[in-house]
Amino acid sequence: MLTRRNLLLAIATAMMPVKLMASVGRQESISWSEFYNRMMALANADAMHQIKRAEVADLGMRYLKQLDIHSSTYKAKFKVAVEGAYESGNRYWLWQRLIKDKNINGGILNINNSQLVQLHDHPGAIGMVRIISGEVEVWQFDEVMSSESNKISQLTRLSHKVLRVGDTAILTPTKGNIHALKAVTKDCRMLDFFIPPYESSQRYWFEPLAEDWFDREQISCRKIPQYAYEKA
Repeated sequence: MLTRRNLLLAIATAMMPVKLMASVGRQESISWSEFYNRMMALANADAMHQIKRAEVADLGMRYLKQLDIHSSTYKAKFKVAVEGAYESGNRYWLWQRLIKDKNINGGILNINNSQLVQLHDHPGAIGMVRIISGEVEVWQFDEVMSSESNKISQLTRLSHKVLRVGDTAILTPTKGNIHALKAVTKDCRMLDFFIPPYESSQRYWFEPLAEDWFDREQISCRKIPQYAYEKA
């Protein structure tokens, strides 16, 4: 149950200009309810072009880091949200949806170490991730050249790292949007939010032509639209 203080804070946050939201609770932990309201306000401001995309990324990541899912004060509320989540998935992941709106989509992404989540993109979206259990190896690439005639894309690596509990990562429409994931531990769970939601039907998968692409900074890939990617 929301306290009167948290309710008033959530209402005030939703009503104030988004540019001022950075000053609210800069160092504090926030509950799931507060996080939900702040992210909704941020997503709506983005949709109305009231805020720059860079500010959306900065504020979204700040709220994600502030979200408290472990303390005795807040974890019960988060658990209720997770228990009520809508679940879906494919051969790569289980998705527990916590927020779904025309301007934002988010939840918990669950993967295991049985296979690599192949390179793919989230077109037009700012994606924000925070690891809540396990460890995951992440590759992020930018597309530097694409040939429509032979459906081959040239990618350059932006980052390659292992994320552990509490670590965060971000992708934007123009930086690091193409990415692959591989659980280092048996399982890995991560909070995963997108502003705005991307259309999965518009997603592309990228299959490297070389099997030893993992440590390369430049790779060539087959670019396969979602409808034609039979491995998803």
